[in-house]
Amino acid sequence: MSKVLGILNFEPSYVHVRGLEDFRPISATSILGRYRVIDFMLSNFTNSGIEGIKVFIKNRPRSTVEHVMHTSYNLNSKRGKIQMLHGDTDYSNNELFNVDIQAFKTYMEFVDVENPSYVVIAPSHFIFKQDFNELLEYHIKSKNDITMLYQNANNTDTQYLMGDILTIDEKKRVTGFHKNRGKYKKGNVSLETYVMSALTFKQLVDEASMTSSLYSLSDIVSDCVKVMKIGAYQHKGFCACISTLNAYYEANMEIKKERELLKLINDDWPIYTMTNDSCPTLYKPGAKVTGSIVANGCQIEGTVINSVIGRNVVVREGAVIKDSVILPDTLIDKNVKLECAVVDRLSIVTHIKELKGTREEPIYIKRGDRI
Repeated sequence: MSKVLGILNFEPSYVHVRGLEDFRPISATSILGRYRVIDFMLSNFTNSGIEGIKVFIKNRPRSTVEHVMHTSYNLNSKRGKIQMLHGDTDYSNNELFNVDIQAFKTYMEFVDVENPSYVVIAPSHFIFKQDFNELLEYHIKSKNDITMLYQNANNTDTQYLMGDILTIDEKKRVTGFHKNRGKYKKGNVSLETYVMSALTFKQLVDEASMTSSLYSLSDIVSDCVKVMKIGAYQHKGFCACISTLNAYYEANMEIKKERELLKLINDDWPIYTMTNDSCPTLYKPGAKVTGSIVANGCQIEGTVINSVIGRNVVVREGAVIKDSVILPDTLIDKNVKLECAVVDRLSIVTHIKELKGTREEPIYIKRGDRI
């Protein structure tokens, strides 16, 4: 196989996950109790045999750096390498200019050192399973200048909002872009994953930076639909875009279902994450857990229904957690009732005995809060 460089892009400006993003990038956010969002895309890279990976981070890099540096993504110890690149080098005082093209241009020398034939650029705020070998083979066979991954979605009125919707002709060629403003229920959603030659990538970065300091990769690709052959490759299977708090909540609720979980994780396609040596979860007499995922290190005395419980969470006697996502190292005290809630890590819920949100508007309890 030709030498391929994997580039994990940081989240675009339309991503606003209320509360959670105040403390870490979306890539470093806990999902399913034991993984981080970034684990799924990095595992796609390494399971596809891509051994050179550049991870771009937009803001608050600590959580992502610590997690990635302490996780073995099954890279070859001699040839494999993950390099972390902090994207806001020159633009930390003006978020408007903190776009991926500027980050790519700043660190282009690191791409040149790798001397790849092709680059695969993937997003850090999406969760899906994709063999990039299949995508690359299609790209080469089709003789495209750029090949984009897309999903034919039937929920674009509520999900993927402000992302790109693609117009695709009968020859699987992208002929147009427009922003998803929730007007239509169905659409061909861009999964913000691109395959192209290294030369094309460098040309796009140069052209975009000369066009506007605010241009993103999707902007310059959109500009090129009439002058370049941009192909479309359909992704089939589960996909989640973590762009809002509701999207994060729904992703947890959906992935924990066995049929969806098996589409993402299996023996042939493992998802790598940081190891944790905490003890197995302790279920005390009277504990009741149904339809839920509970990570290790927890102590469950109460009732957990249709929820995701992170590592080292304590649920006291009489507490009822329903349709909720509880991040690690949290205490839910006696007789507390939570429904449709997202509780950030290190929180203590003790004095307020009932909190109830909705699937459309889950309640968020911030990191380290005591209520």
